[in-house]
Parts: sequence; structure tokens; C-alpha cells
Amino acid sequence: DTVKKYGVVKSPPLEEKKKQATIADFCGSCMFRDQDFNCDERVVWVMKIKRLSKSEAMMQNLKYCLKDGSQYDVVEADSPAKNTKSKQDITEEWGVELDPILSGSFIKDVSRGEIDITQTKISEEKYEGLMDFRKAEDIVGSVLSAAKYGDREYDTTPNSDVKSEGSGRTAEMPVLTAYCEPVNQTTWKTKPLPSRQGPTTKASLIPVEYPTVKSCKNIQAQWPIDTPPVDIDPFLPWIHDVFPSADGKSVVFIAQNRRRCFNGQRRLKSGEMVPKGVAEHKNFIHIDYKKNYFMRPQSALFQHVPVKKIHVDNTESADGDEPRYRLASHEEADPDGMETRMICRFKQFDSNTGKLSVVGYSLSVFEVDYDYHTRRKGYLRSATAAGFDNHMIWQSQLLFKCPIPEDFNEQVKSGDTVVDDYSTLFVDLIPIRTPPRYTSPKEFLQPRYNFNGDTEQLFVADNEFGKEHVLPKIEESGRWENIPVCMPSLMTHVIPKGEDLDALIIPAETKIKNKIDVLPGAAPKIHKVIACTWAATTFRTRGNRAQVGDGKRRLQEWLEFNLLSGFDHIYVYDNSGAFTNEDSLADVIGLFDKSQVTRVDWPCKICSNRDGNEGERSSQYAAESSCRLRFGAHARWLGSFDTDEYLVPMGDFNSMGEVADKFDEDGVKVAVFKSSPAKPRFDLLDEPDKTLTSTGTFTPTVTEDETFLHTYNCNWEKFPRKNDLSHRRKQMYRADYVKLHYVHYSTITILSQLSEKETIRAGEYWTHRYFEPHAHEVDEEMEATMLHTKSKVEHNTVGWKDRCKQHVSSKIEGHCSLGFPFPKDHDPYKQTTARSDGWAYNCFMNDHIETRWWPKLVEAMAKRGKITS
Repeated sequence: DTVKKYGVVKSPPLEEKKKQATIADFCGSCMFRDQDFNCDERVVWVMKIKRLSKSEAMMQNLKYCLKDGSQYDVVEADSPAKNTKSKQDITEEWGVELDPILSGSFIKDVSRGEIDITQTKISEEKYEGLMDFRKAEDIVGSVLSAAKYGDREYDTTPNSDVKSEGSGRTAEMPVLTAYCEPVNQTTWKTKPLPSRQGPTTKASLIPVEYPTVKSCKNIQAQWPIDTPPVDIDPFLPWIHDVFPSADGKSVVFIAQNRRRCFNGQRRLKSGEMVPKGVAEHKNFIHIDYKKNYFMRPQSALFQHVPVKKIHVDNTESADGDEPRYRLASHEEADPDGMETRMICRFKQFDSNTGKLSVVGYSLSVFEVDYDYHTRRKGYLRSATAAGFDNHMIWQSQLLFKCPIPEDFNEQVKSGDTVVDDYSTLFVDLIPIRTPPRYTSPKEFLQPRYNFNGDTEQLFVADNEFGKEHVLPKIEESGRWENIPVCMPSLMTHVIPKGEDLDALIIPAETKIKNKIDVLPGAAPKIHKVIACTWAATTFRTRGNRAQVGDGKRRLQEWLEFNLLSGFDHIYVYDNSGAFTNEDSLADVIGLFDKSQVTRVDWPCKICSNRDGNEGERSSQYAAESSCRLRFGAHARWLGSFDTDEYLVPMGDFNSMGEVADKFDEDGVKVAVFKSSPAKPRFDLLDEPDKTLTSTGTFTPTVTEDETFLHTYNCNWEKFPRKNDLSHRRKQMYRADYVKLHYVHYSTITILSQLSEKETIRAGEYWTHRYFEPHAHEVDEEMEATMLHTKSKVEHNTVGWKDRCKQHVSSKIEGHCSLGFPFPKDHDPYKQTTARSDGWAYNCFMNDHIETRWWPKLVEAMAKRGKITS
């Protein structure tokens, strides 16, 4: 099966003198190398620290975990694989196995008419982010089935192509359609790049219609994300959200890098040959290298390409005014074509005549320059052919916009293009298809950066593209078509159309020290501090290690606390639909006033829930970008937090708004909060016997009459914390200053995107390798702190009865996951380190939370009432 699945060849077996040990011989209860913990505990530790799967961790420690090791031969888990080809040979050629993948023939040869989609194929067995076992006809069938039945696996009846509940897209209105074009990567080696033949390309297009997209208010929930047309045509952007800017001048797109979903890796087996054409990295290869390589065009979408408008006879075209472009150098490119990637075509629907007319064109604009940021961070390249590049986190979120024709700016701004919850203005998105550049970013930076390098090494557009590479007509190109241009975000989700937005605008800033992000034409600010969260009624932890089902209870408490602590508005991206269609967070959010809390239905799934660089929590990353660009545009400060993370004002501050004012006065743009999981206080938890297992573990459970804030107010390190916990830190930041944020990091900012001359002109200090100068580590005693109340689950209590009675250094976080707080003013060097009942002290309470914020929270929750479900 392994040979069949991965196409690998094993070396001849050695003569065995002893029995070959396997995972079946693993002894979990055996003590590990005479230590005070057993082999099962060792495996749990290895999985956490080294981020291995359970089977990998067991194999790595197998020789120490055998009942009688003398009877076995053990193959080392990290034995190097045999590979007779150099990396250069591997990346420059491929075998028969990869040819249909890279040539696109495996998709091109599929006849749509032969595919049976009478039954949905979304639920077929596949391991997202690890291995996609679907054949070509199954991939196409899955996409077509998702288009017909809806993109969520439990939607099993076709959606009617008519408006529902008196609003939405009507049957005669344009239908969102993806025209999927087979991609032939084998032509990428030819210089100059061959032009695509329009008539041939048009005949190969696979149209996929999405009648289920029929509501502007619910567009995020209806958009095809989990089984997207990108699986057929990887040059199509993997869109998660689309909306117009507040000024009505642009359509903003939130997309993700689909290739990163297939970056799961496995260690090569002893003696295993690397499949021809597949690259290995430190003895690892991609689990699904076929899908990873097929998705290479996704990397190209993050890189600009210059184009020049040319005159071509369009008399035979349905649209004689369609602009035509050719690939060009920076020197020849038009000003609006200097750094683009998409052609945008706008159309208007006349409901009286049923006619759809083209009303304008534009070229896409990136929200950030990804290649330039790669250069500023000191990386050699933005992407690699082999795909081992997940550590470059800014290559995850694809953010761009299409300028709207000026004649329609005011109509879009006022919401007048939307009638009965669907738009009468549409945009088509046509990607410009060129190969990814695997060279250094500096080899093709735009002239505005004034880069002067070795001209002999520069990427030369005329050599790569030629001077006659004309792009096909739009109708002959793969594309997204009939994307609705809905109302601006506040009008759709917060402030009904017709209400006076100007009355809500907060006073202008007067004490801000640094105004680099105070920009002319910025969206009106109606909030000082807002929060975004991506949450669900239930979810699985990273690596799918545990299921957590307290989402509703946590959200209610978290919303109550954040409104108490000074957040003006909170946006909840409800991901419950990724797990069920029977429940959501709507009833919890309904307890709060609409002027304070907004729910956005966000049912798309995480595409890869693996740990570390192999994971891609695409749904979460896209939600954060959506919230920042939709709603952060109307706020000064924004923070994206989980519902187990509490920002607590400290010192003399009464709210996070007051803290934000101080940051502005000090010139802070990014406020950084230390974070480490707190311990639940044992004495406040429910009785362990209620969830006790046969192995002695139990699930720590917060009782109904307690709060998470109070129960988890016990940090393993005394405040203010000294240890650097950078991988867990969270941030609150100036919404207009940060251009791309990635969970824990303000990855790209206004300042990091400036050239050297622009930086100096702005009065800032220039360094070739960028370091954020306006970040501030928050003073945990005098400004604010974060309490991370991460749920403890069953596997956290392995050996708890012994571990929690052993005193260890306060620098060790996880020896005992249950909290036994030191008494106030206790000196562990002079006084006893354990309670009278034997439990060892291991954490410290925050008095400010205990005496001030917890009582306020209890009072506020009692007034509002609880949801018991």
C-alpha cells in the first residue's frame, strides 16, 4: 500500500537476526530510560515539543520502550533516506508520475459530461492538509457537486435558483461562475513564455456555476471555500471574502494561499528512494507532493507582473471596447499596470430589461508588496518550487483590490447598487497567468524602490516574456465572473442604510505623537478600540488532539468582560458552521446590543489543522484579515483575540480605551502582550471523579457558578512576567498602520513598505532588514496584561496526583497543569513550598483581577443572565 500510495521503492530487506520491532511492541506503561515518567508520558511530551504525530513519536522512542529490548532489532526513526539525485536534478525534471499533474492533462482529459454528481462527493474520504486521494474526475466532480448542493458537507439538497424570503438574487440575475482553465506548468521552462492560444483555451474551460451565492448579507457563508474551483484551476484566487471599500472606490478581496493547505510533511523511511521529480528537505517530503506541486500557481498570485495596454482589432469581439494587454518590463508598463496581477471587468445588470452591460475595466492593486517585504525581512526568495516555505507567513493572506469605475463610486458608497439584498453591479476577475518567480525578490523590484544591484543577475522581463506575449481575450481566459459588488461593510452589518454615519464619528485625534498612519481620505472612525474574534460552539485543538465544546459559555463571559474593560465594539466571526448546521453562536450574541456586538456567519473550514509550519488555519487567518479591512478601517485600534484571552487594564487605567490613548501619546503603533496558558485553580474546579477515566486522568471543568477569568487566575510565573513567550504573544495595534496581521505578528506595516528615501523623508530610521520600531511591550503592572485561560483537557492531567505534589522551579510551565496558588506575599525560599494537604504551590494570582475585575464581571453577568446551553 505504501508503494502504491507514495510511489516509493524500498531497498532489499537485510537478513534479520532478531525480530523487527514495530509500534505494536511499544510498551506505554514501561518507565522511560529509568526516569520518573513512563513511555506514554514521553510520547505526549515529544508530540508537543517536537510537533510529531503520535506514531512518529512512538517510533522515535521505540528502542527505549520495549518490554525486552534484547529480543528486537530497531530501525532508527531518523535514518537518512537514500537519494541518488542532487536537489538541482530533482527540481529540474520529473517522472511519469508527475507529468499529468504538472502538464494539467489529468484535468484537461476529464469530460464534464461523464461525471455523475447526482450524489454529493464532498463527504468522500480525504485528509485535508495531508493527502487528497481524489482522482481527477473526483476532484472535478467534488467542485461541481459543491456548486450544486452548497459548499458545506451537510447540505445535501440542491438550492433553488430563486430568491428566498422576498430578497436575494432572482433567477434572471447573473450567477457567480468560475471558468476553470487547465494549467500546463511544463511550458514554464520555455523562454520567452509561450502565449496561450485563445480559441484552444476557450474550448478547454470548465464553467462552474454557483447559484447558492444569492445574498449580500450572507455572502461569506455562501461563498465556495471548502471545495473551491481553485482545486481545478490553481491560478484562480482562493477567495474567502469580497466587499467594497467605505468610499466606494474599490472592491476588496480577501484570499488565501491554497498551496499551503498541502504542506504537510512526512519523514522518509529508511532506504526509501525519493520519487523522481520530488524534492526532499532535511529528510522530509510532502505527504501530498502531487497536490502541492499542482498548486504552484497560487504562489504566482502574490507576485506583481507589469503589463502594457496595446491596440488589437476587437471588431469580432462581443465587447469591442475590451482593453488588450501584453506582458512588459517595468520601463514599458503603463502606470496602472506596473505592479498588478488581475484584470477587473465591471458589469451592470438592468432589472427592467434583464440586460447585463460592461461598464468599465481596471487592473488590480495589491494591498501590500509581498516580494518587497520578503526582501526587507532578509529572505532569499518569496516562494520555492519545492514548496518548503510555510515559514514565510506573509505568503498566506492574498489581499488585493479592484478599482471601481468612477461613475459608480457614489452609488456603491451609498449602497444604491444593492436591491433586495443583491447587487446590480458585478466584477469579473481575470488572473494574469505567468509562472512564480523563484529568484531573489530584489531581481524584479519596481523602480520606485530605487534598487541598484548587479544588472547581470536581474530578472529580465523581455527575456522571460518576450515583447509579443499578448494576453488572451477575457472570454478565452480562466476567470471568476459575476462577483457581486455589495454594500460597504458598516451598512451591511452594523449601521442600516439611511442612518447618519456622520453622527457616530468620534472626535479627531489631538494628542497623537506619530501621525505616519493618519492618512488623507481614510475611512471615518466611529470607534476608538474594537476587538475581533474567530469562534465556534465547538472546535478541535491544533493537531486534532482534543475536542473542546464550551464555546457558547466562553463567548458570553468573554464578550461581557471586554465590554466592561472598554472595547467599543466586538465582531464575532462565527465558525460553528464548519462543524454543524444545528447550532451557532447567534443566541449568545443576541443577548448583547447590536451597537456593541456584531456576528458574521463564517462557516468555512480550516484546511490544515497540523501544528507548526505545516499547519494552515486558513479560516482563522482570512477572518482576521476580513475583520481588519472591513471594520478596522472605522476604528483607531484593533485587536484579534481568542475567547480564552482576556486583556485586563492595570494600574490606574479603567479601560483599554484609556490605555490606547496613552499608547497614542507615546507614539506606539503595536502593543505587544505577553501570554502563556494559565493554570485552572484546582479548588475551584468541578470534582475530578465526575470525569475520571480508568487511567486516572480527568477533564478539568469550570463549575457553573464560577467564571473562567476567576478559575484561571493563576499564572505559573509571577507578574510582571520575565520570560520571553514570543510565540504566544498577542497584539493590539493601530488599524491603519498594520497592513497585514498574522495571529501573533504585525507582519507588514505602512513603515515596512516604504522605500529608503520614503522612510527618511517620513523622519524614520532606515535599515535594510526591517525591525518594527513602533512596537511596545506592554507594562503588565502599570498598563495592561493578558490572562490566557486556555482550556485544559484530559491529556493535560496525566500523572497529576504525583506531579502536582512535586515542587519544581517557577521557570517550568507544564509539570503540573492544575493550579495551586502561592499565598499572597509568600516567599518560596523561606517558607514551605506545599500546602498542608501535600499539593505543591505552582502559580501566582493577579490581585487586580481577583479584587477588581472579577467582582465586576460577576455583577455584569448576573444582570444580563446566562445561556445555559
